[in-house]
Amino acid sequence: MNSTTITRLFPDSEAIVVHQNGSRLSDVTKGAEVILRTRPGETAPCSAEIISGDHHAEIGLWFEGLELCDYDGVFFLPREVGEMLRDAGFTVTEDCFA
Repeated sequence: MNSTTITRLFPDSEAIVVHQNGSRLSDVTKGAEVILRTRPGETAPCSAEIISGDHHAEIGLWFEGLELCDYDGVFFLPREVGEMLRDAGFTVTEDCFA
């Protein structure tokens, strides 16, 4: 069995790299590609990648059934990832977003 990927381009999105203290570490880039990855034999994505210009982030995703219960790698879940997960039938609560 192969892993599954779903990719979507969000041309109007903006990305920026920030330090853990909240200070900006980069300029804003426009446009983002989001890739959801699922392990072989599983239905829920295990990670999401965000690519925008020279920016790249990987977010670990954990589910309880169809509900996103945890994520790691970013301060808050990007709206674009939540949109893709919801479109795929998963539940993402509003407290995941900034």
